[in-house]
Amino acid sequence: MGVSVCAVTVAQGPSPSRVKEVSKDTAPAAVPQPLGQMVDIGGRRLHLICSGKGSPTVLLENGSDGFSIDWALVQPQVAKFTRVCAYDRAGFAWSDRGPAINTVEQTMDDLHLLLRTASLSSPFVLVGHSIGGMFVRAYQRRYPNEVAGLVLVDATPEEDLGYSVNGVNKTGVDMTYEEMETVFEPLLKNPPPKPKLWPEGSEPFNRLPPELERARRWASGQWFAQIDMAHSWITAESWREEFASLRRMRLSRTHMLGDLPLVVLHRGRRTDPVLDAREAAMARMSSAGVERVAAESDHYIQLWQPDAVTAAIREVSVKARMQKTRRVRGADR
Repeated sequence: MGVSVCAVTVAQGPSPSRVKEVSKDTAPAAVPQPLGQMVDIGGRRLHLICSGKGSPTVLLENGSDGFSIDWALVQPQVAKFTRVCAYDRAGFAWSDRGPAINTVEQTMDDLHLLLRTASLSSPFVLVGHSIGGMFVRAYQRRYPNEVAGLVLVDATPEEDLGYSVNGVNKTGVDMTYEEMETVFEPLLKNPPPKPKLWPEGSEPFNRLPPELERARRWASGQWFAQIDMAHSWITAESWREEFASLRRMRLSRTHMLGDLPLVVLHRGRRTDPVLDAREAAMARMSSAGVERVAAESDHYIQLWQPDAVTAAIREVSVKARMQKTRRVRGADR
């Protein structure tokens, strides 16, 4: 299912029927106080919110234009049964901007350093929403011993980003660098308008407490203001390369994640059979993989049905604990 080039910066927001353009001057001017702590990772700071006790620690990864705020209805519930942390990638909300914008390479380096600087112990249960699903899979690919389980929340499949190349729609993972160049070269010369803020009170963001909805509008305004085509091209190429690697890995063998606890939770609204089949294919990456459908949800399942996301995290966390116990007992024999 191809999407526009803007997908590298803004992917799958509220239903199009609910989106209207809002003038720039409607964005809140005041900078809200960070909800968590600012962690210095070596000259730059990332915003991190942790709560709860227990293991494994759960790490919440946001979508392409998402923020730690988006987990506000899930994190307090997860904190009742284990340690859980949300954070903002470089350049998002309160986190300092890095040399790149939203690339896989910078995100992996930043996250790996953040977890160690904040003294968070692995292995982790990684939860990824939308393009965050790619990021948590990328982390597991690089650091498999640090991941005890995965929860993919309406995660972007490898084939879901596509572009028009000389009038022909192509899937990003099947494109060459030169084809990506033909897509972005005219956009560098004639950039499209920057994205606009969602109207106040738009679903599903109106499900947040009012002060958090206002903070999210501020964060969105900050993020949209820094988008440019030069960085978007770099980001798109980074995502294309990672998705290609993840697809090769997924197709290399059955259950390429072994028996890693995995829940793939995807939306029941505004979907189609092709997207549903791609989500189901991700559940088959593990012999312990489970597919769940949030029937009453659109893309932001953590806001539409936070209980469904909480239940998926609990399920994976319990399975991860059980696997750890079995391994310890096996080592003692």
